[in-house]
Amino acid sequence: MKRIIAVIIALIMAASAVPAAIAREVGAEDISVTYTGSVVDATALNPGDQFYFYVSVSEGSSMWSGHWLIDYPEEYVTPTSSSTTWSGGLEYAVQQTYNSGNPTSDKPKFVCELSYEGMTGSNPYGEEGNLYTVVGMYLRTFDYGGLQMGGNFVRIRYRLNSIPDAADLMHDANGYYFEIPITVRESRYWVPGAEIGVGEYNHDHENITVINGKVYVNVGNTHTVTFYDINGSVVSTQTVEDGGAATAPTLDRVVMQENGPYIFYGWDVEFDNVTEDIEVHPLYTLFGDVTFDGRVDSEDALITLRGSLGIVELSARQQAAADIDFSGDVRSDDALRILRLALGIIDSLL
Repeated sequence: MKRIIAVIIALIMAASAVPAAIAREVGAEDISVTYTGSVVDATALNPGDQFYFYVSVSEGSSMWSGHWLIDYPEEYVTPTSSSTTWSGGLEYAVQQTYNSGNPTSDKPKFVCELSYEGMTGSNPYGEEGNLYTVVGMYLRTFDYGGLQMGGNFVRIRYRLNSIPDAADLMHDANGYYFEIPITVRESRYWVPGAEIGVGEYNHDHENITVINGKVYVNVGNTHTVTFYDINGSVVSTQTVEDGGAATAPTLDRVVMQENGPYIFYGWDVEFDNVTEDIEVHPLYTLFGDVTFDGRVDSEDALITLRGSLGIVELSARQQAAADIDFSGDVRSDDALRILRLALGIIDSLL
């Protein structure tokens, strides 16, 4: 009996230690944080211009510490300086709780190294050989009366050295741009309501959204070429300099439709000397249908045979429809296969 009572007491004591751990786990999952990279003074930039890049974190995130990389494209920009910019309630709280007798007691600490190389002894994170701006933040105390971080908290100034080729840029309603991505390596947050002790504010989690910054540049006189597939969906959007050429995307050579297979044979407009925005659609034709009447019959076989013998000259579209064996030439074997389909001997040309 004593042994049974001892086991029950042990179970009760173990259960009493569970809520704190559970609270930490559940609380961390309930936190959602957004890092936002805001680029200002970055409209229609030219080489030599400078702009500012701000990083902010969403309000209500209960941020305690963080470590993240700003992956700037070193072939185009160079970081020149950085500063921290407090705003909202946290700035007020820092001023109120700072202890001048112990300068390190409440003062927030920042680390912002402008140029760290990835996978080195100084910065083991990030792609090897790539340069990053590395940012770390640590708040020494947490008694801010419930006030949360709000607004921008680090600002970096970059200089634009050169502009990417137009084909390497992205485009939206505001113009042509390239991105400065943010990679979050670590984020730690105090979880409201969690039963945790001093020094246990270590809630790493994956509920993080990152919005990269956009740098808009002046690309001069360029045009947009948009390629579509047979169904009207966009497959490629390209930025081309005036008078330049676009690069055709690779499409499926054969596409099945309700009345049979269709073969690709070209594009509806030229795009080797682009002088305006253009839309380019693919040209497909029904396989075996050299009369373009929507069906494959003996007449198609006869015309294919006459074309193979050089009696008639076939157009590019007819050649694509009649080249059944994909040999690059129209031959009598192609005509025979079309005839066999027309007579119902075979049920497909493929």
